[in-house]
Amino acid sequence: MESKFTETHQKVSEDGYESECDKIAQLLDLMIDGEASGEEQSYFNTHIEECVPCFESHQKQKLLKGLVCGHLKRVIVPESLALSIKAKIQETV
Repeated sequence: MESKFTETHQKVSEDGYESECDKIAQLLDLMIDGEASGEEQSYFNTHIEECVPCFESHQKQKLLKGLVCGHLKRVIVPESLALSIKAKIQETV
């Protein structure tokens, strides 16, 4: 019996189910951002322990996020500007 996670992440392709590496690629952003569930984390970590290409992709993504975050700084803007931007966004939605 497959878990709910596995059932959710299996997509049928021409030759059957998607590869394990395809599933890992879909989870990569969730893992990097700390948004993956416990089951997803476990699945991801088990796979990258055995798959060098997926491990390397994960390491590159972590490095890239670290570099980007390290060079960004938060700027406080006037509340009126923030409200104006939010209003414009709502107009387009």
